[in-house]
Amino acid sequence: MDISPDSTSSADIYDTLRDGLIWGRWKSGQRLKPQHLKDEFGCSTAALREALLRLAGEGFVENEKNHGFRAVEHSDETFQQAAHLRMVLECEAVELALKQGDFEWEMALNAAHHNLDYIEARMEQAEDVTPFVKRWSRQDWVFHSTLLGACNSDLLMRIYKSVYDTFRMCAVSRIEGFGFSQLTRREHRAIYDAAIARDLPECIGAIRAHLALYRDDNRPIERPEQMERDKA
Repeated sequence: MDISPDSTSSADIYDTLRDGLIWGRWKSGQRLKPQHLKDEFGCSTAALREALLRLAGEGFVENEKNHGFRAVEHSDETFQQAAHLRMVLECEAVELALKQGDFEWEMALNAAHHNLDYIEARMEQAEDVTPFVKRWSRQDWVFHSTLLGACNSDLLMRIYKSVYDTFRMCAVSRIEGFGFSQLTRREHRAIYDAAIARDLPECIGAIRAHLALYRDDNRPIERPEQMERDKA
């Protein structure tokens, strides 16, 4: 969600900040400077602080005494735990989804994968994926949440959303290419094909293949010097 000077409620600011933290606009450990944010959003100090405190309560930012707010910095262990828990939840939810998903679900999944595949095809050809990351991050969520949505468990999906967001926040900061690689498009295709075919073992295998590399810390880690400068 983008924000304009005429749309400055705490809820709008919260949505914009949360979205930016997940797709990598603000990286792990980066300071969130109130004056810069106020100028950008055209908002009051009170509205900005309310949004930041809400994010702090959800574990997305840290409120450091006398130092303000910064994006939370997750450890490698937390990243691998998030990847493992995401895998567990996806495998549980997809089993229910493949049993209960109807034709409308299939159509929605087809559309979600089509849009994701289009973006990822462009990213494969790009020398710099940065211009695509915001849309890709959102479409990745649409695809995975649509896949699992037919599980018909609101509680499972709420928990999954929290774990997914933590995972993505880690990935955009720690993995080269914001978490996108030349494997990603094929992995999503394998998940989609198996889901549409209602092949549960194949679908679970594709999900495990998609997430195991993150969980086992086998994808290339990038720790650019820029991250250290951003924290200053």
